[in-house]
Amino acid sequence: MYSEISTSDTDIAKFEKLKDNFNWFYSNYDRIEKDVHNQYIAVKDRKHIDNDVDLESLIKRLDLKNYDDSIAIEFINSKSQ
Repeated sequence: MYSEISTSDTDIAKFEKLKDNFNWFYSNYDRIEKDVHNQYIAVKDRKHIDNDVDLESLIKRLDLKNYDDSIAIEFINSKSQ
């Protein structure tokens, strides 16, 4: 039915890091929202590393096309500025 899916320990570790980064983002959303309004936020190793109103610009700065690490990117949708 399904072809055999091989997931290496490296892949699993990357997914775990990504999960940790998203958990950190959502745990710190209210604090981040006080400083950053209506922007994309990049989180690596449970730290806010960059942000931008334009996702493409952020991705270019992070050089994600060849990046082999777990960086979470989410949007802060501020209620008020």
